[in-house]
Amino acid sequence: MPVRVAVDFGTSSSCVVMSTQARGPELVAFDGSPLLSSAVYAAPDGTLFVGQEADRQAAVDPSRYEPHPKRRIDEGELLLGDSVWPVLDVIRGVLRRAVDEARKLAGGAAVEQLVLTHPADWGAVRSRLLRQAAAGLARNVSLVPEPAAAAVHHAATFSQHQPDPGRTLEVSGRAGDTIAVLDVGGGTVDVSVVRRAPGPERSARQSELQVLATRGDPTFGGADVDQALLEHIGSLLPTDDGVAWTTLIEGRELSERRRRRVLRQDVRGAKETLSRHSYTDVPMPSPFSDVHVTRQDLERLVNAPLGRTVELARAVISDSGLRPAQLNAIFLVGGSSRIPMVSRLVHERLGVLPTTLDQPETVVARGALRAVRGEAPPAATHQRPVTPPQGTARTYPPARTGAAHPHTQHQQHGAQGVGMPTTSGVVPPAQPAGYRDPPRSGRPAVASGQQQPSSGDTGRPRGRHRAGWWITSVALGLVVGITAGWFFLFGPGAQQDPEGKHFAQFHYSFVAPEGWVQTEDNAAARQVVIKSGGRTEVDDLVVVQENELSYDAVQKWDRFAGELREKIEDRQAERYSDFDGDTRYAGKHAVSFTEHKSNATVAWYALASGSFEVLVGCQYTESKQRVLEACEQVVGTLEIRQ
Repeated sequence: MPVRVAVDFGTSSSCVVMSTQARGPELVAFDGSPLLSSAVYAAPDGTLFVGQEADRQAAVDPSRYEPHPKRRIDEGELLLGDSVWPVLDVIRGVLRRAVDEARKLAGGAAVEQLVLTHPADWGAVRSRLLRQAAAGLARNVSLVPEPAAAAVHHAATFSQHQPDPGRTLEVSGRAGDTIAVLDVGGGTVDVSVVRRAPGPERSARQSELQVLATRGDPTFGGADVDQALLEHIGSLLPTDDGVAWTTLIEGRELSERRRRRVLRQDVRGAKETLSRHSYTDVPMPSPFSDVHVTRQDLERLVNAPLGRTVELARAVISDSGLRPAQLNAIFLVGGSSRIPMVSRLVHERLGVLPTTLDQPETVVARGALRAVRGEAPPAATHQRPVTPPQGTARTYPPARTGAAHPHTQHQQHGAQGVGMPTTSGVVPPAQPAGYRDPPRSGRPAVASGQQQPSSGDTGRPRGRHRAGWWITSVALGLVVGITAGWFFLFGPGAQQDPEGKHFAQFHYSFVAPEGWVQTEDNAAARQVVIKSGGRTEVDDLVVVQENELSYDAVQKWDRFAGELREKIEDRQAERYSDFDGDTRYAGKHAVSFTEHKSNATVAWYALASGSFEVLVGCQYTESKQRVLEACEQVVGTLEIRQ
């Protein structure tokens, strides 16, 4: 009985949804709650407690307690008590608890598909760490950006909640329903605008989904509201209590840490109460008197950051080429979206009354399971996050029901990933002059381990003559990108593909030979790297990557081929040979050439459809025959969608 599980791994809490062939998607409960606390507690004997168990154990020794492991993902290691824990092991503990509870509902069956969500601003490094933390918990692991998952869920339920069922928009010449999703989570804010082009029936399953724009803000979330409220409470105490307050907040003694943990829980409860009532009292530890706080106090504290959040939403809507009044709906997602001021500011500043579904903190997990579709049986794989040109929609085909190829299988890979200069070093020649880099909205945050952008990198569209696009996009260590727009769905015709794993990502799809699996996850580069058996220690591989040109390469094939030749000659002509600008390989019209590296040989094939170019690089060191056979199948099954 295949089990599918989606985990919205949050800063403060996580939500889990599971489904099987026998039962539809359902929330997994933890101690009667739909949310699992993301907190961990490392016991002296090496046991890692997760969730409410960790919260309870923290009373024993708060120094062994970490309430927000997601925010520590860049740190490598955590000191919990007198033990040093790898951050990956801590995160893995949270994910394992989530998966184990889902498996209990399924009678202990193994998990076929595990879908994990992450903030929109996470780059390749953080995404890779999250995937590594999940290694071995399921046969297939997929990643979905949080706003994309939320948009999928709301698009699917849109017809039941739109304010005017008869209302349609004219956007770029097409009628369709356009919604914005504002996700105010525990640690981040994400906004995305999605258009659903109507099909024969008004159903997300039967309509195409288009992500028009997206941005994220990693500097604000529910945990920051808790901290602001805690500091406000401290400011209300008498001046004579100043020393005692400082000791409580900063003290390192066990008794002080215990009291501080309880106080933070009470402050969080006060925040939640103020979402329903105009005031509440916060119980304080000795020697302090209880503190009375009002909703007005809370709103004054969060007015500025929530104002920035609404302006972020305005900017994303503008990026999509629309005005707020043109949206069919704005949906609020995330536990902190319950703060009444969020809805009020959206209404006042954008002129649209937002809509909130029941349990907004569960929307992302529900959407993630739907985004990587396959309800009975699995029907669709996941598409990698992309950043569409500003104001231009990228269209993804609808999910199919019925039989389909298995989900793309992703394997754990270490830091020595494909495209890293210290290992395989797959670096094609520089981009043809006609290439245009997709504009990006906003400046992405830089994860630990990623290269800091230069002072001239503002996150705005880069010129087409900037340094080699392939070097920038293939080397994971140099990629800093905000992922945006996103639904992982198969296109039609998959049933005719040969045996193997189907990759339907970005604007291309192909079928990998049986036994070849994805070993690298470079979403920002729109790249897939596969190896036989997932052997990351071997440099035999096939890399597939999409790029967008400023002209129709099919109609101007001579220009397309000529620019490729010029770039090769301009860089390191001695490394390349056998250039053929007009050849057929595996039944496809292509440009071909060979790259000679110190430790490997790469057969390159460039294919095009309209303004999209797809490069297939087939690198072999040990098993030339196996790689070339895989290469022929990849190219032969490659389809490029406009």
